[in-house]
Amino acid sequence: MSVSTPALGRVEGTTAPAPERRHPRAALAAATGLLFLPTTGLVAALNPATARFGARVPIIGGQLVMAAGLAGLCLAPAHAPTLLIAALMIPVGVGGSFTVPPITALLMDSVPADRAGTASGILNTSRQVGGSLGVAAFGAVAVAQASFLHGLHISYLTAAVLLAITAAASMTLPRVVR
Repeated sequence: MSVSTPALGRVEGTTAPAPERRHPRAALAAATGLLFLPTTGLVAALNPATARFGARVPIIGGQLVMAAGLAGLCLAPAHAPTLLIAALMIPVGVGGSFTVPPITALLMDSVPADRAGTASGILNTSRQVGGSLGVAAFGAVAVAQASFLHGLHISYLTAAVLLAITAAASMTLPRVVR
């Protein structure tokens, strides 16, 4: 859930919640979808890292890269071009690509085969709840500020700090996947 909350909460930054609160970076649905296209391709391309380094290295590294990407989004100017925002979102996608598959592997390897379905269901439910809470909480912070951009910056920085904390906590994970 710690990865889902900030990762899915970032979606709120690409679209405005209501037309009267539209932010200069707000995009149409198709443009928003294109912003996430690099992330989708990176998931498949970067997953072999777990086999090479074990689970802990990609989980910690991925969370730190996600945090750096969110911090980078905070520094983007209000009228930044869509391509710049897409480029700044790449580290967030890369970090997620490194983080989520090894977390899944750790969980699935730690339960008996007859409980794999239950474990998978709990993991996916936790990710969905974390994502929903992230969108709700970070979206509420973003729209509650005098400036939507200021609210986005608070949300992104909060998510970056949470990711840094979970990266530190991930130091206790086993070094390799069984």
